[in-house]
Amino acid sequence: MEQTVTDTHGPSDEHGVKDHGPHRDESHGANLLGRRAVVVIVSSSAARGTAQDLCGPILHEWLTGMGLAVDPVRVIPDGPEVEQTLRELTEQTPQAERPRFIVTSGGTGLNSDDVTPEATARILERESPGVMHGLWAYGLQKTATAVMSRGVAGQVGMTFVVNLPGSKGGVKDGMAVLEPLLDHISAQLEDVHGHGEERGTAAEPAPAASSSRVLHAQVTNEPLDPARAQAAVSAADCGAVVGFSGVIRDHDDGRSGVTGLEYSAHPDADTVIRQVAEEIAVEFPQVRIWAEHRIGSLAVGDSALEAAVASAHRKEAFAACDALVDRIKARVPIWKRQTYTDGTHSWVGLDG
Repeated sequence: MEQTVTDTHGPSDEHGVKDHGPHRDESHGANLLGRRAVVVIVSSSAARGTAQDLCGPILHEWLTGMGLAVDPVRVIPDGPEVEQTLRELTEQTPQAERPRFIVTSGGTGLNSDDVTPEATARILERESPGVMHGLWAYGLQKTATAVMSRGVAGQVGMTFVVNLPGSKGGVKDGMAVLEPLLDHISAQLEDVHGHGEERGTAAEPAPAASSSRVLHAQVTNEPLDPARAQAAVSAADCGAVVGFSGVIRDHDDGRSGVTGLEYSAHPDADTVIRQVAEEIAVEFPQVRIWAEHRIGSLAVGDSALEAAVASAHRKEAFAACDALVDRIKARVPIWKRQTYTDGTHSWVGLDG
């Protein structure tokens, strides 16, 4: 029996994410595996329950995927509770139980209650300004407001703290910059000398073997075809085919008049979407996977994301497709600009 599910989404939820629990990616460095990490969301409205925390789940899944043991996301209001929480996690926690990483999101702007950088600076022993320069430089490639984030980063004991903006775009920029650094930071905090030496000349690690169950995973400029995706994963031993179509809609968060979206991707987007598909293939070894994300200009009704998963049984196919779509939305560095009928436009998820 073939089963097909088509879902619709638009500007407000294209990069939403659900937390499907721990996932350890053994390809990341040994200096991360099992170390503790904490995500702190600084948002008065989210703490009150009047706004949804969109950044915490993204950061939680990313850090978990890096091999870290990640606590449940903490959501706290702007103001004095920021410093209280940071001190609780560092100086008030026994040394052996302190997290290796604390990643904050929010409270880095110019509003009167944006005090995350000041609170963080007061607890740090040594700052790492180069990390923040990297975040600003990366963000500037997409939005001028990236430099308005006043975040700081640095070390307190064997814990590294970094402030990210309170937007999904800022968080995803931060993830892109921090991902190749985390293992090296962790090693240095543990005084592992020589870690990363010869990094300019060392041979590149051999790529992980590609799963034969991942039939296709890429970013493209071409229109997407759900029938093609589902046909590609179909096989004689698969009794269920589940498809997902991410279709552009004409409204965003209560504002109507969306006429289209323009997607842009980081150069690593192709690599990341393939990595995500390979992860799902490991977690669901009996499925066949096809995934494609479109970039460029899309109109209302166009599909921005097509995913198809086939399996012998429908429950595994549904679960794998759900995990695949959520992880693509959370991890693949793709951003979008939406245009309205009145001629205005906005970058979704990139505001500070």
